[in-house]
Amino acid sequence: MSNHEGSYMLNDVLLLLEKYGFFDDLTRDKILGFANDVVKIGCHHDCNNGEIFDEIGKRLKYCYCCNKFSAEIGEDGLCQECR
Repeated sequence: MSNHEGSYMLNDVLLLLEKYGFFDDLTRDKILGFANDVVKIGCHHDCNNGEIFDEIGKRLKYCYCCNKFSAEIGEDGLCQECR
């Protein structure tokens, strides 16, 4: 069973960071490293990656399943390889 509250809290933090331009000046490598660190935190607390990266993952073009960037992220937040 997932820690849904923790997932939603992490998502809210990511959305807040986006609002304040946190991702604007980061390189893709730094964004990827940051996102992968968030996934590790989420795994440690039994969170759901789909809930953590809901919406923000699509805008960043980040697939929460394979933890990679992709030009095409579907409505489900997954790249074509992970669908």
